[in-house]
Amino acid sequence: MKNAWFYFHCVLAIIILVKDHNGTLEESLNKFEEKIGIYTPPDTTETDPFTLEMQDTIEIQDESRT
Repeated sequence: MKNAWFYFHCVLAIIILVKDHNGTLEESLNKFEEKIGIYTPPDTTETDPFTLEMQDTIEIQDESRT
């Protein structure tokens, strides 16, 4: 029984990898969060800040070339 935590972590890691590969990991995590009461739906009103940052950078670069 000394290795029970080790085997538990190995099995948990394999489950996470398989669910991620199948594309069902996020759905399962959302269901788990709902069960324990901490689920927060994703905010769809905001756009991706990385995309906005890249657009600003591209515009600045274009302006500097002219």
